[in-house]
Amino acid sequence: MVHIEHRDMHQHFYQYKPALEMIDEPDWTMETLRLPKHAGEGEVRRMILRGGLELCIAEYRMSAERTTTFTGTESLVELNYCLEGGGVFEASGRRVEIKPNEWQLLLMKDIHAVMKHEPNKEMRYLGIRMKEADFRDYVRAGMDGEELPVPRLRQDQTFHTSSCPITPEIGEVLQQLMRQARDEALRRLYMESRTMELLLLSLRQLFASGGGEQAKSVLRGDDLDKIQCARAVLFERMDDPPALLELARLVGLNDNKLKLGFKEVYGNTVFGLLREMRLEKARHCLETGRMNVSEAAYAVGYSNPGHFAEAFRGKYGIQPHTLLARGKSFEQSPK
Repeated sequence: MVHIEHRDMHQHFYQYKPALEMIDEPDWTMETLRLPKHAGEGEVRRMILRGGLELCIAEYRMSAERTTTFTGTESLVELNYCLEGGGVFEASGRRVEIKPNEWQLLLMKDIHAVMKHEPNKEMRYLGIRMKEADFRDYVRAGMDGEELPVPRLRQDQTFHTSSCPITPEIGEVLQQLMRQARDEALRRLYMESRTMELLLLSLRQLFASGGGEQAKSVLRGDDLDKIQCARAVLFERMDDPPALLELARLVGLNDNKLKLGFKEVYGNTVFGLLREMRLEKARHCLETGRMNVSEAAYAVGYSNPGHFAEAFRGKYGIQPHTLLARGKSFEQSPK
């Protein structure tokens, strides 16, 4: 077990180095700590942005179980987005579960937290950290000065958390940030603008119903888990997706609850979300040069490359063959 303590929020990052035996990696725009081979593989990257924001991106796998404890006195706010992995941590006596495809708002002061890192588990997450006062300023700016009941800690509280599903819009910005973190060209300007976009999208989701009052949910019991399971089925079978009734049967919901649940959780219809996932996966394949346009179209379930190109251009404002050419040009450029 390794203990980490510091009063300055920007110093927490450096404590990963002794805690997880991480090694400094040279990088002129992002501070990077890499795991040595005997401890696992992967890295944690950090960039301090304007306006008091700190952006942290982690992609790693531990070879053995590790436990770290964090102690701090500042009043902080974190928005943590889990893309893969997940786990459990304890904060001020509360057990908090981190789930893939969810993001969490964390409010902390005088905090004592314990985090277990499971062995051989792929972890991919992104975090935005700021002081509580800065968070309230961002809420006021993002909501055009509208007075909203922002979550706040009572005098006797040291910790608060709330979770939201990662919407397609938020997911797209997250993937862009994860990719751009490895590209040095114009990185800082791009990362700052995308981080602000991510923060705004998250705040809008948090207060989607207006005034901070949550709309009455149609979901009961384990319905949310079933909705998320349905999304996973669509992702795995996007080249040959099940019909709506079959999908509902697979996850144990009726079709009406499935449709209402998708609208509530993801802000989209079932097959509207499928379309978003298809285009995002195809874009990744083109950017990385893994497939040509026709191959990408067929891989995600489009039988007509022309219809795929039209949908792609409508969403991203660029022809798929143009994006493919840019990706190849970047790969061939001298490093």
